[in-house]
Amino acid sequence: MSEKYRTTRRVYLKGATAAGVAGLTGLSASAGAAQGGPIQMGSILPITGALSAYGTGMQKAANLAAQNINDAGGPLGRQINMNNADSETKPARAIQKYNSLVNEAGIIGFVGAASSGVSVPLAQNVASDQVMQMSNASTSPALAQIGYNEDKTVKYFGRTAPNDAQQGIVMGRIMSDDKYIGADKAAFLYVDNPYGQGLAEKASAQFTGETTAMVGYSKRSSDYTSTLDKVFNGNPDAVGFVGYPGNGRTILKQWNNGGYGGEWVLSEGLNSSEFLSSLSNITAGMYLASPDPEQTKGATKFEQMMGDQAGTLFAPHAYDALFLQALAIQAAGEASGPAIAKNIRRVSRAEAGSQATATETTTADMSGGQSSPPQGDIVTVDEFQKAKDLLSNGQDINYQGASSPVNLNEQLEPLNQFAIMQVQDDGSTKVLETIPRSFFRGKLGEGGSGTTTTQG
Repeated sequence: MSEKYRTTRRVYLKGATAAGVAGLTGLSASAGAAQGGPIQMGSILPITGALSAYGTGMQKAANLAAQNINDAGGPLGRQINMNNADSETKPARAIQKYNSLVNEAGIIGFVGAASSGVSVPLAQNVASDQVMQMSNASTSPALAQIGYNEDKTVKYFGRTAPNDAQQGIVMGRIMSDDKYIGADKAAFLYVDNPYGQGLAEKASAQFTGETTAMVGYSKRSSDYTSTLDKVFNGNPDAVGFVGYPGNGRTILKQWNNGGYGGEWVLSEGLNSSEFLSSLSNITAGMYLASPDPEQTKGATKFEQMMGDQAGTLFAPHAYDALFLQALAIQAAGEASGPAIAKNIRRVSRAEAGSQATATETTTADMSGGQSSPPQGDIVTVDEFQKAKDLLSNGQDINYQGASSPVNLNEQLEPLNQFAIMQVQDDGSTKVLETIPRSFFRGKLGEGGSGTTTTQG
């Protein structure tokens, strides 16, 4: 295959299996937009590259959502046609594939990307294209302020994953609190992209002791000895590590062989059972900060439908990202990017019966909390028909998804419950403390974004 992204032409058939839904399409924008024709949606997820351990499960979840929606007749009586692309966990390749999906397939919305380093450049294009982007796994604080149209009235980037400002608070707490590490000095090692730098800066800001080093590392390297030397130059008691399993495996092995010492706090990007168990002689005793959203009644059904890929990190969020967009289309009575962007918050929480504007949103909501409890009838996984019936009767809906209650705030992102975990001798994890959503309200900074000037 050449560098130019290619697609194959086919027409989506009603009742297709999840595998069929996953097919790439080259249908023109005009054909996709035809009244009664298929609604062109997509995904841009890491089937290959640094996050390939998660991409297949994420894509399966998004396709499962499309299948469930189509089995219920689809939004506005039309079928969703999924156009799946591999981001390769590379920004340049993801942008090429995004352009093809927009210009050739005519998508109006998509799920992805996974890494913030890929989502940030994509999100800078979606408003001008009027295409809705819902990331299932990009957590950089910078994304809270990206994706707006020119007059800042409509946001075309949203996410079902939490803002890393939350995770930074938890990582800093693990390092600072005497019942965990109680460190006086800490260093931060992070993958050199917006996700890594943004989270490391948030965690450092929350750490109450002295930060001795902030060290970024390249995913392209294979020897991290000099990087580790920089991390431990100031003799830190603890290390906050923000990274991915691929390079993480090499880094932790070289740390262990080098006898550097120090206690480690791992980011959620390293919360892979295969990664932790394969390195259990090294990872045992390390701490993890991880989203731990409340279970919804639809979560169990999602897990059953996903089978052996049910435990894929951020797969439930991919399901919700597609399902919410379909609900927004149904609520709007129109299949378009602007229709999704203007109605997706409404169907996630049904507060005040419509998407709030900046002037309607309270200070609590701007910080990631809720100005008032979400209203409306609850719908969940595989209940698209129920949602359609409620909306047709003029009733509000409150989607509670596979990943969490997924109540979107003004920045179109949820506030999640978090867990402090510790890796056990066999590589499994044990929850030491659960931190409720209410703890984070008012702690994320204006707009839930924090400082964005250095996020990359």
